[in-house]
Amino acid sequence: MMTKKRIAYIGAGPATLYSIQTLLKLGEYDVEVFDMNDRAGGACYTGIPQFRFNTSFIDKLMDELTSAGVKFHFQTTIGKDIPFSDLQKKFDRIVVAIGAQVENMFGLEAKGGCIAGLTLLHDLNIKHMHDFYKENYKHAVVWGGGNVAMDCSRSLVRIMDDVKIIYRRSEAEMPAHKGEIKDARNEGVTFHFLENIKEVLRDETGKVTGVKVITMELGEPDESGRRSTHEVEGSEHIIPCDLVVAAIGQKVDFSILDENLNLTSGQHQSTIENVLIVGDAYLGPQSIAAAIKDGREVAKEVHESFIETER
Repeated sequence: MMTKKRIAYIGAGPATLYSIQTLLKLGEYDVEVFDMNDRAGGACYTGIPQFRFNTSFIDKLMDELTSAGVKFHFQTTIGKDIPFSDLQKKFDRIVVAIGAQVENMFGLEAKGGCIAGLTLLHDLNIKHMHDFYKENYKHAVVWGGGNVAMDCSRSLVRIMDDVKIIYRRSEAEMPAHKGEIKDARNEGVTFHFLENIKEVLRDETGKVTGVKVITMELGEPDESGRRSTHEVEGSEHIIPCDLVVAAIGQKVDFSILDENLNLTSGQHQSTIENVLIVGDAYLGPQSIAAAIKDGREVAKEVHESFIETER
């Protein structure tokens, strides 16, 4: 008979919620969840605009898990409010589901009208700062071609009339969902394909006044399978704007938890014993469906690991 084990999840996004649902179907576990936000959902809550995504399924699943005895600790940051080492002492397994929470700014300074994409979405979705952006900005440039760029541009076009997306490849190479691109265009977002930002222009006070961009041309496919890009010499030009949103990729930072924590080549296993990594923190930025599938997979791994140790 397998003894009841204690499992901690760091992060309360879809990967975590569906992982716990699967885990509880496999066996009896004491499960606790720690999340820095004030409610569950992860990027579904903080990053995806409400006009695009209905989060009612999160609330329903939360009720199910709470009724099953799962304990949720919100507004709690592991590594800050609670040391990671404390969880290691208390729990038999730790599942890290912190997402790909660090944005690439590629040298852009986040001030004076230059902001990271997820920060913008947090301002609008969580802080409800629509009036602030409407009053302070009239012309926005979103740099990037993924779903975060689409969410940013579609959120901003509801606030201001002039919203442009700058993407260094063609529409065919754009990684965003085709439906999102179509919706953004129908809502009034202007697309500048085969252009790339070289410099953010500012006035004497540091406020953004525009971006210097350069025309790009496509070359042979690169390691990602998409065609590489090359600058067209002498094609620099200026696009006036007062808001620049960098939505050009995200990465994972495990250092707040433990400086020794990182991914390994093993399935969901980390560099620290009994600590697993799941969701966007493991896969990189992916769809919600991919995170849910990954969460279910790691639940099976956790369960099977206990079976193996008790044989």
